[in-house]
Amino acid sequence: MTTKQWLLSSLVASTCLVPITAGAGPIENYSPVTADRLKNPEPGNWMHYRRTYDGQGYSPLDQINTSNVKNLTPAWTFSTGVIEGHEAPPIINNGVMFVATPMGQVIALNAKTGDQYWRYKRQLPDDLFQLHPTSRGVGLWQDKLYLATTDDHVVALDAKTGKVVWDTKVQDYKKGQYLTLMPLVIDGKVIVGGSGGEFGVRGYVVAYDADTGKELWAVTSLRTMPTRARNCGGLSPFRARVSQAMTRGAATTGRPVAGLRG
Repeated sequence: MTTKQWLLSSLVASTCLVPITAGAGPIENYSPVTADRLKNPEPGNWMHYRRTYDGQGYSPLDQINTSNVKNLTPAWTFSTGVIEGHEAPPIINNGVMFVATPMGQVIALNAKTGDQYWRYKRQLPDDLFQLHPTSRGVGLWQDKLYLATTDDHVVALDAKTGKVVWDTKVQDYKKGQYLTLMPLVIDGKVIVGGSGGEFGVRGYVVAYDADTGKELWAVTSLRTMPTRARNCGGLSPFRARVSQAMTRGAATTGRPVAGLRG
């Protein structure tokens, strides 16, 4: 093998081990996302899965209405390069659009022009398998955004550059666990819940510190799942336990709750 061939082989091997970030450049004048902004987003922003914590999915903008909607025409288009089903809403923060795609991508765009700022692409394991290899969006907090990945990690990215700030393993994808949801961010806590009920895995909800990725608390479904609930994917005990945790304030205060993962 020649020196040139060896260098090329080494480069290809190394790129398979680290995430890829590419783009035209960092975002300048990015608006930090605070607790107040998440609770009361400005009319032109969409920073939750359905815009607000109550999930209403209503936009107060009124420039487009029933009388002029017929006049709309495309302003720009952008191809993500992924053919799997896209289920994530575009997340908007003061003119910056974040698009999460299947296969572990996050793309930052200029919402007005469609120009790309940066693109993050996670390098997923070759043996990864799940029935729903999608993503339902990214959560925002301060100058970071958060992606739940199908190989069962939560990744914090620098919102300006797309660079990885921290990467925390949640569960083991080899045991059927995976993540597709949009992380829910509440007062500096990044909250996610697992997928994989079709494989008989235990449901759970876990919270991480938004700055460090450290686990703060976790709650799971029952250790021994009744047959009737197991046949329904375990939703009955899972919902009951999560409801109890939220009622005790775990989601907003971070207090430990009974039934930790294990």
